[in-house]
Amino acid sequence: MEFVYADELKTLFEVVGHFYDLRISGTIFRCRSSLDIFFKGTSYPSDILPDAVVVMMNPGSSRPLDRAYIPKVVHANEISGPWEKEIIPTRPDNAQYQIMRIMLLQGWKHVRVINLSDLRNGNSGAFSRVFEQASLLDKTNPHCITHPGRRSELRKSIKTKDDGPVIAAWGSVEVLRDSANCIIDIAGNLIGMKSDDSPWYAYASPYMKTHKTVWLRNIIREVENRNNGVSGNDSSLSDSGR
Repeated sequence: MEFVYADELKTLFEVVGHFYDLRISGTIFRCRSSLDIFFKGTSYPSDILPDAVVVMMNPGSSRPLDRAYIPKVVHANEISGPWEKEIIPTRPDNAQYQIMRIMLLQGWKHVRVINLSDLRNGNSGAFSRVFEQASLLDKTNPHCITHPGRRSELRKSIKTKDDGPVIAAWGSVEVLRDSANCIIDIAGNLIGMKSDDSPWYAYASPYMKTHKTVWLRNIIREVENRNNGVSGNDSSLSDSGR
């Protein structure tokens, strides 16, 4: 399997997302609610279902391509139910390059990425601390797409074209246990490198290239098994190096 590097991937794909700043009790939290990856040369497919959906931990280090962009500040009650989202070009991170590699291998033109939490932070330990800080201010965690007020948004976000796959790739961060279980209940038949310790699935972009390749091979196998009507998943989280 050819491992395509980021410099080439950037010439093939465009990435867009919705960024916002969530205000909770006077504190601002940087967030991103969704992200779409698609082949260059096509217009943003806002009304077209993606070929697949990938669910990850949080937006990581992804940021607006325009460093001068100022996200809209919203309050928790503004993101329950339908809400207006400004979609802008986005700087991809390593996890999104992994998704692009799957797209090349599968011939997918459009993949949507959603996260268990919208909080932007590229370090899992620091993310957990920010998550806990936000939870102290609002224990309902409105930044989570699994928040009760965002269930309609979640159900719409995980819809795919032609019954395409929903791939779980959210790692194993304890503060997200409830959100992960909620996705499992709502999305149903997820695929991914499943851990023996539910509800965890291997993160899409482990540090080492060899482990990235292991993840890619396992996900491709899971997609092919799903397409062929083969049930079950014997992948192990330990294979991913995370």
